[in-house]
Amino acid sequence: MKKALLLLITLILLNKEYKAQTWAQLTDFPSNERDDGTAFVINNKAYCGSGLQVGWGLAGDFHYLDLGTETWSTVASMPAGKERQYACGFTDGTNGFVFGGEAFGSNLNDLWMYSPTTNSWTAMASKPGNGVRGASYFVIGNVAYIVGGASAPNDAINEVWAYDMSTNIWTQKNNLPITNWRGGGAATNGKGYLLYGMNSVYAYNRYLYEYDPLGDNWTYKSTFAGPGTGKVYANMQAINNDLVIFGGKDSLNACNNQLWSYNLTNNTWLSVSTLTATLRKGGMGFTNGGTYYYTCGISQADVRLKETWKTAISVGINEFEKKEELGIFPNPASETITVSLPKNSRKNYEILDATGRISISGALENDKINVSSLSPGLYFLVCGSHSSKLIIQ
Repeated sequence: MKKALLLLITLILLNKEYKAQTWAQLTDFPSNERDDGTAFVINNKAYCGSGLQVGWGLAGDFHYLDLGTETWSTVASMPAGKERQYACGFTDGTNGFVFGGEAFGSNLNDLWMYSPTTNSWTAMASKPGNGVRGASYFVIGNVAYIVGGASAPNDAINEVWAYDMSTNIWTQKNNLPITNWRGGGAATNGKGYLLYGMNSVYAYNRYLYEYDPLGDNWTYKSTFAGPGTGKVYANMQAINNDLVIFGGKDSLNACNNQLWSYNLTNNTWLSVSTLTATLRKGGMGFTNGGTYYYTCGISQADVRLKETWKTAISVGINEFEKKEELGIFPNPASETITVSLPKNSRKNYEILDATGRISISGALENDKINVSSLSPGLYFLVCGSHSSKLIIQ
């Protein structure tokens, strides 16, 4: 009995510690203030560069933060004339890659590889077709997935391209269910994830999508539980079985310094901590084990930054928190369902199909929804931050 009580107290203390994580400021990024840069980690060194500098000049310089000593060093810049912002940065563990982005109003489809061994850049195979800026991206095995982005002045796209870093070959995959750019991407346990971003008419995304490379398919996973209807310019990383999301500008047009986590085991959202400094978006984020780092970015007042911050992430603690789900009766259903809402839930609802597309939406009337128009299959009923599976037969 005493051991059980001690374990319970320990879990409570751990949970409180998880929510009370503090941030520590490190040495500033060793170059001009900037936003919209990119980063990749190789051998415990985080390489950060590109972006839009103070004075509206494009940057191509790169620097690494040694995650052991937490000191900065400068490495070779991208070739002259290849400066850019809104690029994708990823790695195979040996070399770093920078793809696409925007330069002087043009969307880019070129790819450059950085070798830490030779401290040099080499041009690799360009992506076929259109250039892309502001795409989301993640790596599974030796393959980098470039998801969405924008290919015209205001046009978000839903294309997905896979770049095999071992063969230097591009392959187009099945499209994302929505058009999306300026979202966050990360991968863990052999699956890829996309959150946030906006479409071509500037509607914000608050749905989390999961990509299975074996089936080459996308499915709706969850709905962001925080304020607003979504974010842009936020950074997402994966730590074990948690997705960690920081900063960005929400649909209320406010930048924020909240750090959120999403546990993939029990579908739990948790507001972990808040950086008590200038509100920001568009910075470079990366991880080292259980530590999350963030550098540069731009403030709510459009002031570019060069600060570097870190915070410890106690992954997995939020597994002890339970999420109250929606009650649906009957389920499976074919005509009308009755919905039991958790306290303080929104009365507006959306029913999504398995790919995350909205099938029907509206306001609950007497807690009932007519679902007779839906084809048989798996759906998700979403009310605010709460969701449950719905089977239509």
